[in-house]
Amino acid sequence: MATLAAGKTAHWETTYGNGLDEGIVVQAPNLLDESATNIEMVVLNQSVVLRPKADGSAGLAYRVAILNAGNGIMTYNLDIEDWQ
Repeated sequence: MATLAAGKTAHWETTYGNGLDEGIVVQAPNLLDESATNIEMVVLNQSVVLRPKADGSAGLAYRVAILNAGNGIMTYNLDIEDWQ
């Protein structure tokens, strides 16, 4: 669970243990604060990057930035869906 203030951006990076391509990976906020109405959370810059691993091989990291475009605080979970 995370809380994001108005106008702030959170950056997330997800990796999988095997480091292999997981196919399509979508990351988005799952809004938890029902009292915080009219607060828009925007997904920015969803991407994938090849990163070096400690053993000398490489693995994929799935990245996303979440912007709170509203005028109040929002609590959320990062929802991750993947399809192979």
